[in-house]
Amino acid sequence: MTADRCVHDLVAEQAARRGTAVALVSGPDRLSYADLDAAATRLARRLTASGVRRGDVVAVHLPRCTDLVVALLGTLRAGAAYLVLDPDLPADRRAALATAARAGTVLGRPLPGLRHVPVAADGGGPVGVAAADSPRDHGAAPADEPAPGGGVRTGGVSLAGNGSGGSAGTVSGDPGDTACVMFTSGSTGAPKGVAAPHRAIVGTLTGQDYLPFTADTVWLSVAPVSWDAFALELWGALCFGGTCVLAPGSRPDPLAMARLVAEHGVTAMYLSASLFSLVVDEYPAALAGLRHLVVGGEAPSPAHVRRALAEYPDLVLRNGYGPVEAMVFVTTHPVDPAADGPVPIGTAIRGKAVHVLDERLRPVADGTVGELYAAGVGIAHGYLHDPAATAERFVASPYGPPGDRLYRTGDLVRWHADGPLEYVGRADAQVKIRGFRVEPAEVEAVLTAYPRVRRAAVAAGTDHRGDRRLVAYLVVDGTPPGVDDLRAHAAATLPDFMVPTAYVPVASLPLTPSGKLDRRALPGAVPEPERDTFLAPSGDPVASVVDTAEPGSSADASTEPPSGPGVPVDVVGVLRRLFGEVLGVPSVGPDDDFFALGGDSLSVARLLIRIRATLDAEPGVRAVFAAPTPAGLAPLVAPEDAAESVAVQHIATPADELTPAQQRLWFLDQVDAGLAYTMPILFRWRGAVDAAALRAALAEVADRHESLRTLFVAVDGRPVRRVLPSVRPVLDVVVGDPAATVEAAARYRFDLAAEPPIRATLCTDPTDPSAHALLLVMHHIAVDGWSLPPLVRDLSTAYAGRLGTRGSAVEERVTRSPDSGATRGRSLHMPEPHLDASTPRTAPTQSARVAPRSVVEQGNEAGLAYWVERLRGMPEGTALPRRADRPAVPAADAATVLRRLDAAAHGALVELARRYGATPFMVLHTALAAVLSAAGAGPDVAVGAPVAGRTRESGDAVGFFVNLVVLRAAVTAGDPVGALLHRVRDADVAAFAHQDTPFESVVAALNPARRPGRHPLADVVLALQNNARATLRLPGVAAPMEVVRTGAARFPLLVDVTDRYDATGAPAGVELTVEYRTDEFAGEVMAWFADALVAVLTALPAHEDTPIGALPGVPPLPPGCPPATAYDPLPTPETVAPHRIEGADGGLVARIAAIWADVLGVPAVGPDDDFFALGGNSLRAVRVAARIATREGLAATANHVFTAPTVRGLVRVLAEVGPAAAAPIPRRPRVPLRTKGSGD
Repeated sequence: MTADRCVHDLVAEQAARRGTAVALVSGPDRLSYADLDAAATRLARRLTASGVRRGDVVAVHLPRCTDLVVALLGTLRAGAAYLVLDPDLPADRRAALATAARAGTVLGRPLPGLRHVPVAADGGGPVGVAAADSPRDHGAAPADEPAPGGGVRTGGVSLAGNGSGGSAGTVSGDPGDTACVMFTSGSTGAPKGVAAPHRAIVGTLTGQDYLPFTADTVWLSVAPVSWDAFALELWGALCFGGTCVLAPGSRPDPLAMARLVAEHGVTAMYLSASLFSLVVDEYPAALAGLRHLVVGGEAPSPAHVRRALAEYPDLVLRNGYGPVEAMVFVTTHPVDPAADGPVPIGTAIRGKAVHVLDERLRPVADGTVGELYAAGVGIAHGYLHDPAATAERFVASPYGPPGDRLYRTGDLVRWHADGPLEYVGRADAQVKIRGFRVEPAEVEAVLTAYPRVRRAAVAAGTDHRGDRRLVAYLVVDGTPPGVDDLRAHAAATLPDFMVPTAYVPVASLPLTPSGKLDRRALPGAVPEPERDTFLAPSGDPVASVVDTAEPGSSADASTEPPSGPGVPVDVVGVLRRLFGEVLGVPSVGPDDDFFALGGDSLSVARLLIRIRATLDAEPGVRAVFAAPTPAGLAPLVAPEDAAESVAVQHIATPADELTPAQQRLWFLDQVDAGLAYTMPILFRWRGAVDAAALRAALAEVADRHESLRTLFVAVDGRPVRRVLPSVRPVLDVVVGDPAATVEAAARYRFDLAAEPPIRATLCTDPTDPSAHALLLVMHHIAVDGWSLPPLVRDLSTAYAGRLGTRGSAVEERVTRSPDSGATRGRSLHMPEPHLDASTPRTAPTQSARVAPRSVVEQGNEAGLAYWVERLRGMPEGTALPRRADRPAVPAADAATVLRRLDAAAHGALVELARRYGATPFMVLHTALAAVLSAAGAGPDVAVGAPVAGRTRESGDAVGFFVNLVVLRAAVTAGDPVGALLHRVRDADVAAFAHQDTPFESVVAALNPARRPGRHPLADVVLALQNNARATLRLPGVAAPMEVVRTGAARFPLLVDVTDRYDATGAPAGVELTVEYRTDEFAGEVMAWFADALVAVLTALPAHEDTPIGALPGVPPLPPGCPPATAYDPLPTPETVAPHRIEGADGGLVARIAAIWADVLGVPAVGPDDDFFALGGNSLRAVRVAARIATREGLAATANHVFTAPTVRGLVRVLAEVGPAAAAPIPRRPRVPLRTKGSGD
């Protein structure tokens, strides 16, 4: 693909090739390539019919939404150039830009004096719904509005090239035609319109290696829609068949970004350096899952770069440089976190060139500062209708062919000795604010138009955070104007990034000997209220806002009347504190304006993150702009009215209670005490290691993360948490065979009531003293897969701190972990988990339904109702060819079958997912459902899927948050592949929308039969490993994490999938691990299962219309395969029969029946009543066993209750078991290790 193409032609090619693939995502809306292409073509015809001609400029007045993209593409199809007018710009500026561009037509929201054309013929939009805060097109254009005629010229260069006219109302165009007009700040006091041709956009994207421009890339668009970076995000996706996810609103929201990245599998993103720093500071989880990130607009902070890459070492991060006149990027540089000093701007991208020249356009020597000139395919035509400015900045190139031009950037740079360019500064007065170019003269022109302001000088200063802000120094006549009035005057004309933060009255401005303003003599820091002179809101100059405030004034913290009915004073007080923290202001009054104190859109994002964390409220960006004072904002964030949307409904529990997920694992540990929920992870490297520093670092990390210093003890058979103030995890230091040492240490079994759930082994190879292996062994009750990157990052930081190679060790965090009951638990008044094993039972009684209803009373009614209805009548288990000789109480011994798909097959699956608007997981689920159905499961197939269970509070916390959802699919052999994929996609989307309902409460509500070794509701589980991979970073060492298998199975059948991508983001292959219980399934059956799954996955992309039962290459079941086991359907409320509870007999039966009644909360229990039919579950079985052992002296266990779920049957079993032992037998045999020291 060459640069000599038109943008709209490339998108049309993708629509023809990938019509059903998802092109755009905006909120709940998805727009396919075919729908986008059709809508844009219809709009182009209406534009042509309304009088728009090739070379015209069409204003597009819409926020970021699907209609905006249709408008841009339709404009290009009509042969015109688009000018995006952000609705958040001041009205005067929007009108001025439309006038300066000589736009005659507006799409989207009407503008005075411009012909209005709706984006859709009915004014309703092409597909879906625009953003909620973005009204649809409305009104009609005036009937007498003249249409513009002819092409527009810019500096002697026509906006229209040499292409020919199209047909059917569309224009084929020419790569030299102007595609878009973007305005930048002007040094003459007025903004300048940059006219960029199609080839500038296409040349910046095609044939490049700084980002993966492929059909597999999912972009998140967060850049301002009037900025050139928006063209990168949008056309970088659509010209190559990728997907562009449109973030809502025009102002940054890192939490929304994090949700979108996670929900849509975003792989690439552009952030301004300022926004990047904000994200790293306030919400680094927004970068989780990204593969590629480009930071631009200004130099990124090296400290923030290092922090981001330490947390996400697999992230490919580049610094990008380029003015809008050269379309997004001229140079890029891959960031090395280990490099010292400022981040270079790099080298030229393909198709572009850079020259470092002196004032006579001669090259300067390496290391010498010169001015940067850009050349190549991305250079704009020039400045719209401004030939003088065009001639000044776009000059003839002495280094290229005739007609070649250079763009004079005004940036001073020098070549590094090792190749990349280093940015030094500016050759003129231009400054950068949050990545936006600002010419001080334009701001000064606006300020001097205000009455009594005689002269103004605007400079960029640095605030308390190190962020750049504008400061206005004013010479005024008479009484200085109020800061509120000045700011309102500036904001009426200028975008928010050009509105000064501070306004300082001065007697005169510094001048050079020639009488010109001496900008270098202006202060370089943003004044702070406690020591500098500001213009007070009253209009009086004050030396200190704090010191001169009268009691009861806005700066006095002692009197704080609430504003608005029913607003608690403490909410206003909290907001005052948060305003001050974000803005660096020592005292904020209830009526002080956030923006008058120096706030901007990035500060708003910081404020919202802190409001959400402190007040658990989500007022939204617009609320702060609408009510920018603590008193005004308080009613919008008061807890009773707070959230516009809450991701997860929490039910508070006492501090010592376990979450349902933790209860599940605690129970499994009690009845089995096996290795299935032990998590060993391994790091290997060559180099030095300090065992003492590592031991201290482990203790430091455990002190930070509450879950790592928590014991889980039983009180009357009920588990509770006991958080220790400090622990020193064991570190065994071993010199021995690494493989044998790791294998032995990985099989360690924790005593959750007596020791912290983490320990480590450091092994040095005796044959190579520089080769080390560190094995961390943790129990799953304290750590899940999403916990590993932050845990390992903290360990790396703490170790470096102990060695003194970094300034500080692990930063402090609140001692209360988000996995604790108060913030994460849902267990209060909730049925405990029903897991892993009991005998068959009768239908649940009405009394057994009492516990689930209490969950409903705790706010989970809607989710639970969904699952009860969704799983109604589903088989209680998956019918598969199981061993005929499987034991009654199976062990957890596991075996695995490994299969792989190559990069081509992986890419085809990703492409198939995109065509159907699905995710790769949904394609995997479709294939698995087909294989299970063929293996004997029949037409009703259920698969379990683990979900992260994370909230904004627990985004990077260390703990166990995983929930399990049941995905049900209807499969028939005659279903075409495409139909089944559609059905699975829709079912999965609905299921994941209800993923917050605890799995344990679903089990309790449905009360399935429990048999030893079988997981309730879903004994086949599909897991896609897509959480970030951890890397241990020691000084000079980066050791990637390796997973060590323990040989124990968590589920009867687990399909564990890892998909890999190369450095460009392209699919690089899939690894399928089928883990199964060896006493449940035969090895040859599981080998067939893995082969069949690979065959189906390979066949799916090329056989969308083929019946699922007729796919080629699927092997038949092996000879002698046992028949599939059939299961009864789940009981439903309609099949529940009344159950009469009778009194118990005398003696031991009566005493045990009394224990049951007490634990189950029922009036009486009969000798043949079923424990589970009365509402019993796994934790209650543990409690019953504990009481029997204590009161009767019998060695009862929870497994005995599962084996004999009636009182009479349990008494018979216990008569055979005998009395309880005097002391427990240790269940943690230590493996002898040859050591040179051991931690305690």
